[in-house]
Amino acid sequence: MMEKKHFTRATLFLGVAMLFVGLYSCTSDQADEFEDYDIDTDGDGIFDSQEVLDGTDKNNPCDPGHDSSYTAYDPLNLLWLGGDCDSDGLNNGDELSLDSNPYGDPIERDLAVPEFLPNLSQLNLFKGNITDFQYTDNVYEYSMITPLFTDYAYKLRVVAIPDGEQLTYKGEGLLEFPDNSIMAKTFYYLNDERDPSLGKKIIETRVLIKKEGQWLVRNYVWNEEQTDAVLDDNIHALQVDWIDESGTSKSVDYVVPPNNMCIQCHNSEGEILPIGPKARVLNFNHKGQNILQFFKDNELLTGAPAVSEIPTLPDWADESLPLEDRARAYLDVNCAHCHRTGGSYNESFGDTFQFTYETSFEDSNIFQVRTQIKDRMNTQIPGYFMPLIGVNIKHDEGIALINDYIDSLEN
Repeated sequence: MMEKKHFTRATLFLGVAMLFVGLYSCTSDQADEFEDYDIDTDGDGIFDSQEVLDGTDKNNPCDPGHDSSYTAYDPLNLLWLGGDCDSDGLNNGDELSLDSNPYGDPIERDLAVPEFLPNLSQLNLFKGNITDFQYTDNVYEYSMITPLFTDYAYKLRVVAIPDGEQLTYKGEGLLEFPDNSIMAKTFYYLNDERDPSLGKKIIETRVLIKKEGQWLVRNYVWNEEQTDAVLDDNIHALQVDWIDESGTSKSVDYVVPPNNMCIQCHNSEGEILPIGPKARVLNFNHKGQNILQFFKDNELLTGAPAVSEIPTLPDWADESLPLEDRARAYLDVNCAHCHRTGGSYNESFGDTFQFTYETSFEDSNIFQVRTQIKDRMNTQIPGYFMPLIGVNIKHDEGIALINDYIDSLEN
């Protein structure tokens, strides 16, 4: 098929070239210039020479425009595949893969709404039955290689990126989000971790929305019927019971924090910022796909090098990794949003604690405050127990890791 296509074009070229020679006695330089034009750069089915004569753009596959009956395009041309000739937010190649007409009526996009509306369902993050967690068209799931601990709750993390916009890579730290981005984290428990089909208890969804360069944070509390969540910035306490993977019955007095506590954790030098979506935390495989590579492949992330060149935070649960790397990663994710320069604790009490992963051991002061770290993680005295917000029971596995690490420093 490709050879036949080239032969046809070559034959056409010879015929047209002879016509031009006969009519205008063109010089060899003019013939060479015409030969350069006699290709179809943008794959729209119109030779460059004709586009020049018509005054259309030979590098734009959607100029000139065509109606829905047009089929003379080149479906193998990369420029044409990357175009969006019906301006519906899907490129021509994606439309072909969906068996849709790239010149037809625009496909209606089901998009998230970047507003703090009364009910979570109105934000349109999820479609259909909201508890099924099926995402609308510009909503994407992500995770963290070392996640924040919250009373053994499961967390569903999603981000809504405005159509036509991209995240921007800013080194291994936080990604830069465009205005009208939404970040949402939903906390839930499986009724029986051995069998997810037995259902779940959804507690809350914390939402960040970026407006005019500033992040705003609010909270949605799920109703007993599990049909929706209501905007509610107040503190709520409830008992949650579940069965863990070993078949042991568990219970927690779960506390939904008030909005002012959410702001306290997300505060950085007086500015509200996301905590989780650092490039180094996202640079791992989640459900079979590297998260950063997925964003790059779908043109949702700009400015990023190859993912192999981006550092990855260690997984604290991976016992094949060095103990110090695992412990420092755990402290970074669970503690450093407050215990770092600009964090809420350090802003109020000084920079005694520096728990960010990139901080050198000498500058972290971990050794100097090692006794306080162990004491405050191992107790459950209200107001002294660490982390101070979002945790009501001890994280046994995390505490064991930090205890082992601190013990190694003393030996």
